[in-house]
Amino acid sequence: MPGPARASLMARALVVARVLAALVSCMVPGALVAGAATTERAGAFSDHGDRDALRLAVVEALGELEQRAAAPDASAGTGSAVRGLRALRDALSRPERDLAAALAERFTASPARPIFVTGYHEPTLAARRTREGRFRHPLYAAPPAGGPLPSRAEIEDGALAGRGLELFWTDDPVELFFLHVQGSGRLVLEDGDTVRIGYAGNNGKTYRSIGAELVERGVFRPTQATAPAIKRWLREHPDEAPALLRKNPRYVFFAVREATAEEGPRGALGVPLVAWRSVAVDPAVVPLGSIGHLSVELPGGERFASLVVAMDAGTAIKGKGRIDLFCGSGAKAERVAGELRHRGGIAWLEPRP
Repeated sequence: MPGPARASLMARALVVARVLAALVSCMVPGALVAGAATTERAGAFSDHGDRDALRLAVVEALGELEQRAAAPDASAGTGSAVRGLRALRDALSRPERDLAAALAERFTASPARPIFVTGYHEPTLAARRTREGRFRHPLYAAPPAGGPLPSRAEIEDGALAGRGLELFWTDDPVELFFLHVQGSGRLVLEDGDTVRIGYAGNNGKTYRSIGAELVERGVFRPTQATAPAIKRWLREHPDEAPALLRKNPRYVFFAVREATAEEGPRGALGVPLVAWRSVAVDPAVVPLGSIGHLSVELPGGERFASLVVAMDAGTAIKGKGRIDLFCGSGAKAERVAGELRHRGGIAWLEPRP
């Protein structure tokens, strides 16, 4: 091989190794990428349980994708995702000190490209099993298939009432609306039990962003229309809030999901999402199971740079230039997910032949 070509190949390999080493060093949310990882930095994420949760999710995702890849109509992207997840599973099984080398052996990193990053989380709502007092806003199961379904306004006016579809009742229409947006959540019942619910379909109507509606009215500039700001406006304008919520005709249905307290909700890949590791993508352009290195500034200035896996999809996530980061549950997750609307970069990793 000519000297210049060999030098170019070696330089490229060095860049890939540095990217993957930095990836390992940044397994903890907020860690800064600063050159190659040390073995101490590479092992830091295991203290937070992230590695175990990620490995378990990868193993389960592999089982799901291997079945899909065996289908006659399986796409080439599914096969590539299977190979990538196998390589990631093997790398995560290595001791922490060997993880950077294991990743560099198994993957090449594409050049990072700009991407618009938003966040989502698993909210927690108070609820009751029956309608009582202020708990008068129902969560519905999906109606039987057949024919068009009513709009949000029609459902709120009682179009589905009395059909035995009410699962639970909550006391906060604002939080219920945002539960529809998130697609899954936890309900704390009167006896203290917690029930996990997940997305079970929608009424087929086109999603309309109420944030975009408020921007069109001049209430917010585009960068100001975050979930916390929209919630504040809704609570400060109770007379206008119901009509604004009805501007979004889409209505989401739910089902009770079996899950442990530690597990995240199940995403489009069919496996539990892992906080700060799972992302939602557009499967038409990014195959589910794809592995990447995401870098973005979180609200408040904290830097996030981490390994992520495409385990979910979302109706608002379209094209190669969008990604949605799953932030988990709890106060920090809600804050970050509600305010995250930033430009970042994503480098997708490809398994070596």
